[in-house]
Amino acid sequence: MLVKKMELSVAEDILLALNEKPSEFLKDIRTFAAIKFFEIGKLSIGKAAELAEMSKLDFIELLSKQKISVYNYPPEELKEDLSNIQRARKP
Repeated sequence: MLVKKMELSVAEDILLALNEKPSEFLKDIRTFAAIKFFEIGKLSIGKAAELAEMSKLDFIELLSKQKISVYNYPPEELKEDLSNIQRARKP
């Protein structure tokens, strides 16, 4: 797997306000980004877990704690799919 190295500059007062070391802050940023990218459908659960540097199981547990569904199924699509299933069942 190819890895792209990136740099992030953050004002020191931000780290002080958060009471975090740079390494902790970067871990949080990766985790928050992974959650959000998964939530908006830009990353699969596996890729989001990889971005967060977690196992898939640990990432699923984190999503659960954040009250984020691992199914990520938009309500409109679910309603449409259920309607299609009901129509297909009718003789």
